[in-house]
Order: sequence, then C-alpha cells, then structure tokens
Amino acid sequence: MTEAPPSARPPALPIPLQPALDLQRSLLLRSGCLALLLLALAIVWEGHAQRQAAIADLPDTAALVAQLLNEDLARRSDSFDRARLPIRLAALDGLARRLPLCLDVRDLHGRSIATRCDDWPEAGAAGRWLGRWLQSRQPQPPVLAEAALLLPGGIKAASVELRVHWTALGDAWWQRIRIWLVLGLGLGLIVLAVTRLAGRALRPAQAILAALNRLEAGDLDVRLPLPQLRELRDVAARFNRLAESWQRLLADQQQFSARLLHVREEERRRLARELHDEMGQSLSALRAEAAVLQARPDAAAGERIGQLSAQLLDGLQAVLDDLRPPALDRFGLLPALRALVAMPRRRSDGERLDCQLIAADGALQSLPPALAVHVYRVVQEALTNASRHGDARHARVNLTCPGEVLRILVEDDGQGLGGGAPVPGHGLLGMHERVRALGGRLSIGPAPGGGLRLSVELPLHGAPSP
Repeated sequence: MTEAPPSARPPALPIPLQPALDLQRSLLLRSGCLALLLLALAIVWEGHAQRQAAIADLPDTAALVAQLLNEDLARRSDSFDRARLPIRLAALDGLARRLPLCLDVRDLHGRSIATRCDDWPEAGAAGRWLGRWLQSRQPQPPVLAEAALLLPGGIKAASVELRVHWTALGDAWWQRIRIWLVLGLGLGLIVLAVTRLAGRALRPAQAILAALNRLEAGDLDVRLPLPQLRELRDVAARFNRLAESWQRLLADQQQFSARLLHVREEERRRLARELHDEMGQSLSALRAEAAVLQARPDAAAGERIGQLSAQLLDGLQAVLDDLRPPALDRFGLLPALRALVAMPRRRSDGERLDCQLIAADGALQSLPPALAVHVYRVVQEALTNASRHGDARHARVNLTCPGEVLRILVEDDGQGLGGGAPVPGHGLLGMHERVRALGGRLSIGPAPGGGLRLSVELPLHGAPSP
C-alpha cells in the first residue's frame, strides 16, 4: 500500500494550548509566596532577637533592682539585723512602670522571703499566648540573673533572682508582628498592583497564542494588531510577516503545481500528436505499400517504403531527443550542450537564432552526473524561450563553476519580459520550480544591451536524481 501524498493527507489537528501562560497569576503566586516566606522569617527572627535581648539584659536589670533595694534597706535597717530584713518591693514600682519585673528575694539559706511578678495589662490574648509559647521554649534550667542585697556595712543579707517576664516579652513581640504584618500588607498591595499592570501589558500574548493556533489549523488570513509593548509589537510584526510569507509560498506552490500539471498534460498531448502524425501516418503508408508489394512486385513501392521508414526513424529520434537527449548519456554534458546550441532555431520571421556557448572542460569535470540532465534542461528551456517568446537574434550561454556552485548565465537581445518574475506562458515557471527543487536560485532581469538576462546558481553537491 503506497503512502498518500502530503496534499491528500488530512490536515494535522492543532496542538491544544495549555492554559499555563498566565504571567499575572504566576507572578502574583510566586511573589506572594516569596513575600510570605520573608515575612515569616522576619517574624521568627524578631522573636528570637527580642528573646536574646531580654536574656542579655537580665544581669543589668538585676543589678539595678539590687541597687534600688539596697538603698531602701540602708534607710530602714542597721548593719547587723539580718533576722528582720524590711524587704519592701514597693521600692521597685517606679522601675516596674517602665519594665515589668519577675523576681524572688531569697535569704542566705535559699528560702524565698519575697516574690514579685508584675501583671502586664497591656498584653492581649495574642501577647499572652506568645509569652507562654516563648516560656515553653526556654532552656532548662531557666535563665536567671542573681544579685546580692547588702546591709549598710557591706554584709550580704539576701539575694535577688530575676527572671524574664515572658508575658511582657510576648506582647512586645506581638507589637512587632503587627508592624511586620502592616508592612507585608503594603508589600502585597504593591505586588498586586505590579502584577495587574504586567498582566494588562502582556494581555496581547493570549491573542498571539490564539493566532498561532489558528495559523496551525490552516487559517492563513489571520493577522495580529500591533500592541503597545515594544517586545510584543516586534513579535506581532514578525508573526504577520511570517503569515504573509507562508500565504504567498502556498499560493506559489499551488500555482506551480497547477502549471506543472498543465505542462505535463500539454507534453503528453504533444507527444501523442507527434506519434500520431509522424509514426501513425508513416505506419499506415508502410502498410499500404506492403499490401501493394504483396499484390505485385513494384520497385517504386519498395523505394517509398524506404523513405517512409527513414521519416519514421527521424520522427522517433525527435521524440526520443525530447524525452531524453541521447548525446547526454553517450558523450557527456559539454558535447550535448554544444549540439544543443548548434541546433537550428527559427524566429517568428524565419531568421535563425545565433547561439554561442562559453564553457571550459574544467568547469564541468566535477559536475555530479545527476545534475547534468538538469543543466541541459535549463539551457534548453532558456534557448527555447529566447527564440519562441523573446524573438531574439543572438543568445549567449556561459557556464562557470566558482567554488561549489555552478553558475549558468544566458543572455539574449530579444524583447525581454518587462519584469523580473516568471510569467506563465513563457516557459519559465517549470524552470523556476526545477531550480528551487535543486536548492538553487534563479534570477531574471534585463540584459545590459537589451533583451533578457537569466542567471541560475546550482549547488554542486546534494542534487537529487533526475
């Protein structure tokens, strides 16, 4: 079972677009996650820093508390009365209004003789919960700061142990968290505004994707409006140029295919007419002359059979030359081109076209055999166009091989085309398609002295078989 040609295959269904190109949502999600992560790290770092600062301040605070209590003891006790120490923690009220205190006063035997842990009414439920959470995370044994209480004579009477006031610390941490949350909310609003602006600026990207989907489905008339964003404007402009080029390419392919079919049918019709007119008539005449010879011997009939046979062979040879030039296979490209150039060609007024070939043997020695028949056909079509359509008197064919390229230059002094593009009816569309199939380049323009200048460049390697 043979494979269907590309034109007969059903068009490929477009690949469905994934709804993943949502830059606004992606930017918002990633920026939000990053902001939340940074906010969480900042809050944790703030709590850790406040906890470390509170622990680091304990010794200084304990020394200050001891100093205040010592001053109060000096006013209300003598130097040797340890049994009745008038410990009045009210002396710390002024300090407690600024800094909440949690402390124990212990005598020389380690017994607690006074204790104080100020309430912190400013702390809400969140501050108290954070304080309990920080207290549950404190190292064991708990961190304490100790200072001595001295009598006026410098005798140690007791000691004061200061602890961290966890509720006040939790409330302070909560106040900082609220500040961080406000900053995070402001940052989130900024990110939201930026993402909305970015999404609005990149909204034409969805139109580009939709246009690509339509183009893939075969809609070659799709065009994109030019957006305001410079990058997307360049993309849209390049897309429009690509769609136009693709549309022109397909139109050219359809034109070439239609022309190729027409030329193929015309060639078949011409060959059928040649075979019918030349060989059919000659074979009919041969059959009639053979019938005469069968009836009675006749020398004139035999002579006519010889003439008809010669005409039949000449017609057959002309048809074979059109299908495949035998000189190309027998003698090579250069002799075949010389014979082609020397072949008589008549203009519309009956005068002969004078052709000249300029080519060196060395220029064609490295020519691949598969490329020779295409070179022959290009020169043949160019000369046919010069005599049949250009009505030229002189034509010159020049073949050179600069590097890895074969260059064919055909110039005549005829009427020209009046333009630089292949025109149906001048036999150049088939040449253009042949050159393009070989990976070459064809250019047509006016010759320096008037007429037509046809230039063909073919790569020497990678040519397909004829």
